[in-house]
Amino acid sequence: MKVGSSILALCALIPTASAFAPAQTSVRTQTAIFDHINGGLPTFNPPSRDRAQEAFANDSPATLAPYTVTGDRSSELSYDPAAFPKNLPLQQIQGGNSRLTYKMPQGADRAQIFIQSNGRPLKARVELWLGPIRRVHFIDIACMNGSETPYRGCIKFKNTDSAGPQTLEISTSDDSAFPALVGVDVMTPERSKERQAVFDEIWSSSHKLYSQGDKTVRSIPIADNVKAVQLLVWSKDVGKKSFKANVEFLQGPNCKRQYYEIQCGGGTQPYHAVFETPGNGWTMRWTNTKTLHDGSHEFAVVPYEMEGDAPQESDQMAPHYGGFAERSGEFDSYGDTLGPHGNRVYK
Repeated sequence: MKVGSSILALCALIPTASAFAPAQTSVRTQTAIFDHINGGLPTFNPPSRDRAQEAFANDSPATLAPYTVTGDRSSELSYDPAAFPKNLPLQQIQGGNSRLTYKMPQGADRAQIFIQSNGRPLKARVELWLGPIRRVHFIDIACMNGSETPYRGCIKFKNTDSAGPQTLEISTSDDSAFPALVGVDVMTPERSKERQAVFDEIWSSSHKLYSQGDKTVRSIPIADNVKAVQLLVWSKDVGKKSFKANVEFLQGPNCKRQYYEIQCGGGTQPYHAVFETPGNGWTMRWTNTKTLHDGSHEFAVVPYEMEGDAPQESDQMAPHYGGFAERSGEFDSYGDTLGPHGNRVYK
């Protein structure tokens, strides 16, 4: 009896518990990183984009760097009059699938391209062919206003014709109502090395985003004081493979003001381009359209021109405009416009 009474006394000391009682939940304390509103994600106030960008930068976890495109000054490259010039001599390409071809000279490995319109929508396509069937560059351009947001790109290619002549082809869409104005500047080997050194400096100092493939989507907000951004793409550290992506510049919910489809071979990188972002509320959306096992690459989006710090546009002709260099006969004499029409320059 004494043993039984002792067991009963011990049971009385143990607190009763029910199998059907809910488990006690731990309350997570609110910190600077975690916020119970919106599941811990940074909150946005639509009327104030400045507050949104500041909140995104401040509330980003330490393991995830903020990727809002902003800065306090323009890129040094924007002050170079020979870098992405807008004042190249232009040729007009009529709509209706018209095209111009430019044969790349022996020894050249980099070219700058400028395409715009007279305020109408810009629909054009840029292709670089190595031989008759191998295409190493492809850019499909669709902009709502080709005068406000022209295309400025710099493509790299191999400096040999071992597989056949390298030909740059620029064409318009099937609609005859959308002509385009085109300017091409092929760099000398010396200028190409200088541009590669500038690219390496920007690339090494920029925060790079990794894109793996299989419809991977990245959205990058752009600050309101950024007039133009530069896009740098390179896969040298993640497989050295070609990349294929859709680039959209949105100004409002799903309002595609600029749309580009870009494809670049692994041996013809890096890719470098400048895109205009006038006004407020811009966001860049990057969609990797290659497969999961073969589409890895890195890209960076950094400011090119800032409000209040952008260089003034010059009315003079860009340096090195007459074909490939200051001396028109350094590579070969292709005429002032480098195209098949000789000196028929649009003015």
